Amino acid sequence: MFGDVKAGDSVADEPSKLIGRRVEMTLGDLTGKLIKSSNLKLVLEIDDVDHNMAYTKFIGHKVDNGYLRSLARKGISKIDSNINVRTKDGEEMCVKSSSFTLKKASGSQVKLIRKVMEEIIINRASSLELSNYVQEIILGKLSSDIYKAAKKVYPLRRVEITKTERCGGGNPAQS
Repeated sequence: MFGDVKAGDSVADEPSKLIGRRVEMTLGDLTGKLIKSSNLKLVLEIDDVDHNMAYTKFIGHKVDNGYLRSLARKGISKIDSNINVRTKDGEEMCVKSSSFTLKKASGSQVKLIRKVMEEIIINRASSLELSNYVQEIILGKLSSDIYKAAKKVYPLRRVEITKTERCGGGNPAQS
């Protein structure tokens, strides 16, 4: 998905012991470029080892809690959504998102914004393969599209896809 990039060094007496280890890194660390969204962490899991090279697969991402707390303020509405989606290639993902309004929204406006968020997330997932879907999430295109559609219901300050994780074969007790 991200090409051959060195994510770091892991020490193990046997390469097979690396399989299943999780690696967390920022998008800037992965690309080697200074990126404005440094509040985003990618979670990768080692799934194959070849001599001194370990190969990872994308497990999910999460947005820094401090950044999310900075967006939440008194007198605004924070609208959360937590849904499971299936991509075009059959991968199942749990997607959590949050929208922040400029002022307090009514209950019906909150429900409508949540409905718009969930519809866009589900429709986009069903039309894209996992790698393209993850790319849209990480680069902010999905958040931008949700923002454009939901701001017609009530003025929004920000929309973030706060967390994604594979929910097909993972450990459901972990969150």
